Amino acid sequence: MALVFDVQQASGKPDDNRRPGTACPFCNTEGLTNIIQRDGDCIWLENKFKTLRATHQTVLIESADHDADLVTYEPDELHHVMRFALGCWQRMIDSQQYRSVLMYKNKGPLSGGSLVHPHMQIVGLEQEDGYTSLTSANFEGINVWQQGRISVNISTEPIMGFFEVNVSAPQGIAASDDTRDQAEADLFADAIQVALRYILNEHHGGRAESYNLFFYHLGGRTIAKALPRWVVSPYFVGYRLAQVNAETTLDVDAERLRAHLEALTS
Repeated sequence: MALVFDVQQASGKPDDNRRPGTACPFCNTEGLTNIIQRDGDCIWLENKFKTLRATHQTVLIESADHDADLVTYEPDELHHVMRFALGCWQRMIDSQQYRSVLMYKNKGPLSGGSLVHPHMQIVGLEQEDGYTSLTSANFEGINVWQQGRISVNISTEPIMGFFEVNVSAPQGIAASDDTRDQAEADLFADAIQVALRYILNEHHGGRAESYNLFFYHLGGRTIAKALPRWVVSPYFVGYRLAQVNAETTLDVDAERLRAHLEALTS
């Protein structure tokens, strides 16, 4: 069943991706309402524009800096943002009020997002299982790097394509007080940042200006899937046929990405 989008609820929604100069509601923190949780500059709140029926839509503001992003954060801020986001996502899951809870990030004009200010979205689906169309194969592929329990691969059977990077960690480590868990939770965030930087700066000659980042709990693991966004292929739009880059291209990407990831622990 398709999610129902209510156009009337979207009336007045700000969009500085397509209309530069639009006032940013996330910069005016004093004007924010219906805040669920706050920790420093990170703010989790109700989405004012409830455009999807039978859902609970929330927004997670990552930073007070309008022009910041996951790719630019210094390590301490990156780790803080990721811990906060994973904690909010888990809190919504633990409420057991939803059939599934999705967390994702849009960045850039082709990502499906409307605001430049760094944020993620956490959405509880009341009737739909957001994982229904997914298979384990969508998260498997060319092994790029592993350090301890953190691993990175490139999908050979992507959800949409053409290039999807999967960063995987044991589920729950971000909320743990264990020293090893804390260190690997930080490494998980670091690896995500490296993947996003590679996507924007090197993959396909650095032509990508947009990306998506999706989060999943699967098989006792938390997986972050990062991918560049382009105009969607008609094969996917019309036939739900994913495409993947040729093996030689994926191998080159894997080698280059591996070099950046290895620098994390060198």
